[in-house]
Amino acid sequence: MILKQRTLVSTLHRKIIWIALLVGLIASGGIYYVKGYSTNRTAAQSSTVQTAVAGRGNLVISASGTGTLIPNSDATFGFKTSGQVTRINVKIGDQVEAGQTLAQLDNTLAQMNYSEAGQALQELYSAASIATVQKEIATAQDTEYYAHEWLKYLLSPEVIEAEENLAIAQQKLVEAQAEAKASPSDAANQTVKEKEQAIVFLTDKLTQAQTYYENTYLPETFGVYENVGSRRHPKQVLATYIDPKTGEELPEIDTPSADDIATARNNLAQAQQTIKEGKEYLEVLKSGSIPEGATGSKLTTLYEAQLAVDKAKAALDETELIAPISGTVTSLGLSVGQQVDTSAVITIAQLSQPYVLDAYIDESDWGTAKAGNKVTVTFDLLPEKTFQGTVTLVYPELYTSFEASLIHLTVQLDQSLSQDLPAGTGVTVDILGSEARDVVLVPVGALHESDGAHYVNVMQNGQKVKRTVEIGLKNASYVEVKSGLEVGETVVTK
Repeated sequence: MILKQRTLVSTLHRKIIWIALLVGLIASGGIYYVKGYSTNRTAAQSSTVQTAVAGRGNLVISASGTGTLIPNSDATFGFKTSGQVTRINVKIGDQVEAGQTLAQLDNTLAQMNYSEAGQALQELYSAASIATVQKEIATAQDTEYYAHEWLKYLLSPEVIEAEENLAIAQQKLVEAQAEAKASPSDAANQTVKEKEQAIVFLTDKLTQAQTYYENTYLPETFGVYENVGSRRHPKQVLATYIDPKTGEELPEIDTPSADDIATARNNLAQAQQTIKEGKEYLEVLKSGSIPEGATGSKLTTLYEAQLAVDKAKAALDETELIAPISGTVTSLGLSVGQQVDTSAVITIAQLSQPYVLDAYIDESDWGTAKAGNKVTVTFDLLPEKTFQGTVTLVYPELYTSFEASLIHLTVQLDQSLSQDLPAGTGVTVDILGSEARDVVLVPVGALHESDGAHYVNVMQNGQKVKRTVEIGLKNASYVEVKSGLEVGETVVTK
């Protein structure tokens, strides 16, 4: 699905007419009526100079342009997959809601894949599947018991017990250290010290157990005995041998090999892991949520089965054309039986009020094109009415067309319209840049500049007198004089 903001430009015919009018107005001096206005203007003319009387009035800096009515927003999109259209639920002009199904592709294969994936997932939650896991756990528990007993036989119960106690203490130390780091306190630090002392104690116990194993358990359990004495009074004694390196007489012991011990440890670990994973898997089947840190092939199988369902459901959903926004169907390129891909086939436009305008003004009016400036709008279809709006966006790049550079902007109407108008309706916009009310005004021809200062020539007793002035707003015809000149004084304009 492709969402995009629609941009409608004013028609070529309107642009050419507007530009021609603008050029004509500038050439004729009539730009005063486009850019602003003033009141109380008077002028006098003699054989040598032209003059005007400074008056009080209003000066408005504005810019005019043209544009078109566009929807608040729209969306042009298509299916997310290819296929044959089997149903179309809308037509051009229909009002639709976001989430509504607009059209349907043939979903026979997608529906079958979704059903098969769902069935495979459901079988993992079945009573038979649970019973199988429970049986595997029971078998692993038997294996764990015998593997543990065998390991105790190989290493002695004392060594195994000491190893297990030390492993538990080491895990508790890790937990205490993590707690002390997360929430530092004297109590937490004391707990860490106690766990460290416990490890020292249990390490010592393991050393004692290993000494016992070497000196007592091995000879008693794995020593090689031989019969001595008479037949009537046989006696078994521990066989000895002479160490070829040291010459020392040593007891002959059939010590368990490192491979035997490693195999026993591995069998015990595997059985314990099978029990752990089986119990976690059963918990997932019951609760529907996977515990943190849970692992195992069964959980992987369950995850993959769930993923297959999700993918199949997504593929099924893609056979439906769903409306991303509410609005009016303005274009539709579909027919039943048509083979389509992911290309855009439908447009939905939000035509609800208030409307948005796409407008253009001349590049010379860049200073007037400011977001937030007020706009007066006239619709071609409602020429006798005006509406107020606000500039909401000024594009940072000029729009160039037929050698004319224009400023592109967006205008939002401030109020709703009394009647619906079709998108694309032409408009004229007048943008208010700035204004000065009840100020002193003189024609721009009276203003001069020298060394960065502005001045006018005032007629006093028939003579021209240079007067420095401070100016404000200025358009093509008039300029605001903020200081240095009074209403009623006569200035030279030429």
